[in-house]
Parts: sequence; C-alpha cells; structure tokens
Amino acid sequence: MIPIIAIVGRPNVGKSSLFNRILRKRAAVVDDLPGVTRDRNYRPFAWEGGQFTLVDTGGFTMREKETLHRSINDQVDLAVNEASAVLFVVEAGTGVTAEDEHIARLLRKRAAAKTILVVNKSESARMQFEIDAFRNLGLGEPRPVSALHGSGVADVLDDAARLATKTGIPEGAPEEEDRAALRIAIVGRPNVGKSSIVNKLLMQERMIVNDAAGTTRDSIDSPLIYKERPVILIDTAGLRKKSHVKEDLEYYFNLRAIKSIDRCDVCAVVVDASDGLGVQDLRIVRKALELHKGMLLLWNKWDLVAEKKHDTFDNLVAGVRRDFQELRSLPMLATSALTGRRIPALIDEAMKIRERMTVRLGAAEFEDNIFTWVRAHPHPAIPKQPVRFLGARQVDAPYPRFRFFVTNPKNVAPLYVRFLTNRIYATYDFEGCPIKLEFRSIKKPEHGMRGAADGESNFDGKERS
Repeated sequence: MIPIIAIVGRPNVGKSSLFNRILRKRAAVVDDLPGVTRDRNYRPFAWEGGQFTLVDTGGFTMREKETLHRSINDQVDLAVNEASAVLFVVEAGTGVTAEDEHIARLLRKRAAAKTILVVNKSESARMQFEIDAFRNLGLGEPRPVSALHGSGVADVLDDAARLATKTGIPEGAPEEEDRAALRIAIVGRPNVGKSSIVNKLLMQERMIVNDAAGTTRDSIDSPLIYKERPVILIDTAGLRKKSHVKEDLEYYFNLRAIKSIDRCDVCAVVVDASDGLGVQDLRIVRKALELHKGMLLLWNKWDLVAEKKHDTFDNLVAGVRRDFQELRSLPMLATSALTGRRIPALIDEAMKIRERMTVRLGAAEFEDNIFTWVRAHPHPAIPKQPVRFLGARQVDAPYPRFRFFVTNPKNVAPLYVRFLTNRIYATYDFEGCPIKLEFRSIKKPEHGMRGAADGESNFDGKERS
C-alpha cells in the first residue's frame, strides 16, 4: 500500500486549503463556512521521489449527539487509524480551543508517535509570538505554516514523508494506475443513494450516509481493484435544479459534480425507483450526452418498490425507452444499495460500455449500410436544395462519431438525424455510448484535382445510387 498522510483538525482551520496547497490544485472545496468537508478525500501525490496518498477529512467536533457530526468524527477516526503520518492542524490567532484540546487528547492516546502539530495561518510576524501556546497540547514542536501562501509547508512535508517512509513502492506509480483506471461518476439528484452505492462497492463506510438530502458536499474519488482492473468511483453531490440552488457554495457543489461528469469515462445516473424518473434526471442525462460520456441508468432502492412481479422491471424499461428518446440506448439496472442487489453489475456494465466506446467499424460495410438505409427511407424532398448522400465514414474519436458527406448539409432534417442514429444503434452494439453525427459537403475540385471534403475525403463527389 502507498503510505497515507492524513490531515485532521477542528472545522475551519484550513485543512482543505493545506490539502490543495500540497496537491498544487483545487482538489477540495474551500469556503469560510465551517463544515464544508465531510467525507474523506483521498488523492495521490509525489514528494522528494516518494509516492504518498493525502487524505482530507471533515472537521472533528465535540457535538457527537448529532448524527451527522458523529459520522464525520467516525470518518476522521478511520483516517487516523490507517494513516502512517497525521498532520494535526490548528489555527494561529484563535489560541488553543476546547476542541483542539479534545482532539489532542485523542491523538496522544492513539497516534502521538506519528502526529505533527501544524499551526496554520501563521503568515504574519505577530502570529509567530502566539505559536508557543500550542506546546501545551503535548504533541511536540508546533510547526508554523501558511496554506494560503505556502510558507513552511515543504518543511512539514519533509517530516511527514520521513514518518510515512515507504520501503518498497509497488510497480507502477499512482499516476500510471490513474491513467489506466476506469473512471465511473455516480451522479443523480440528492438523496437517491449515490454514497450508499459507493460504500457497498468499497465494502466500507467510506462516504457519510444520512437521510438528509445534500449530505455529500464535494466530489470524492475512491480507487478500488475490481476483477484485477483499476477503477475509480467518483461520488458526487446531488445535482439540483438551478432555481433551487440558493447559496454560492451549493452552486459550487453543483459545478464540481458537473466537472466530475466531464472527467469520467462512464456516468452512472442514479434514480430513486420509489420516486420515479424526474425532470432533473433527464437534465443530468442530457448533460452527460452533451459531454459525450458513456452512460447507464440505475433504478436504485428497488427493494422499496411495492407490488413487484417478474416482469415489472422489464415493463418499466420498455415504457421509459418508448417515452424518452435520450434513454433508448442506455443499459438499465434495478439496484438496491441496502441489500446489495446488482450493485457490482454496474462496474461490469461500465467496463462493457468503455469497450464499446472504442469500437471502430469497417469503412466499406458501414457505408454500404448507410446507402441501404437512405435508399429505403430517403431524406424528405427539399426543392432546389436537395440533400443527397455521397459517402460516410467513422471518425477517430473517444466515442462513436460519424461523418456524412452530403449536398446541402445545413438542410439535413433533425428527424432524419434521429432516424440515422436509431439505425446505427439498432445495427451495431453501441448500447450506453453517445453517438454524434456530423454532415459536410464535398468541396468543389480545383484545377487538376479530385473533389475532397475538407481535405480528408477519398470520395469522387458522385452520388451513390
């Protein structure tokens, strides 16, 4: 295992800012509002030739009577137990608080030998005189840093790396595994069971689960090995309608969730089966299609659906595909994060989708099929500016993308685009893959040259009959 360095402390002392500073990118949401971070956020990083995993945690509090705070504290405990080094972050300027003393007592009992006391927000000269007060926490020499400006961070990392020294690094650095891993974004409306699905796949309580909608605040990456293949699960905040997003911070959570869709390979859209398909679910599907991502639909909480028969799910799928054009090509699974029903199947299906995304069709066969369909169902007649098909090919892209060479490409009817798309789905195995069709004209040949479509086509510009 790669050694783990955990960042812990009470809320709003700058843990996520330090996390971002070490990673040199905005990997965690930072805000003046306390309690933004809740789940453990793991990210690989390299320091002085070594490979490590950095963990950001939620703010540890003394309000354990509240279920959510108790869950956050449990997440911090897990991070401390598995870490090879712990960065205990306190805040200069506020002095030692009761919560700081409470956390220090716990760390002295369980992790004193691997804890480094970090005094954040020590950038001003005045703060340097207040640092000695933190010696009373009994965790060694306080280390002044500024996550905002970066001062002192390198020295702290040197000490943390020595504590968490790895004697043998596994073959293949984390960056290499990251590139090869299948990235699956778990997205959907709030409270549909996204975090529960991730926890079930990881076989641990990695994400906080609560009945209150909006428990997950940030997009969290969780690596695992599934059937000897690397997978990264991206748990995301629930996507709400823009009209329902009232705060700037919540808007940012929505934005992070959308960016998670952009960086995934396959998007698993989770729908609450007991509530049914909503307008926001369709918006999420359209967003994933717009970003050209592979996709599948999970009808979660299937255990809550009443009066199920052997064909209940089949009838549901048939009805949804009949009513919604966007869903006709999506694989669908009935899942239950509570019972574990078909949860691993989502990774199996995502692997199949990624393989389909890279399929390349035979050029001659594909073009022959296109002209067969066009002859059987010609494009609607347009006087003086007819649309005639001259050729077709698949274009090299990370998803199924096809280029058609036609006369008057601007006149291609949207319904005819849908007809061709449906024929491609019906003929080839692109289930769960976005298909993009583009239409171009044949350039007129210059003196002594044959016709070409934007310098790429081998077609002679003559219509096939």
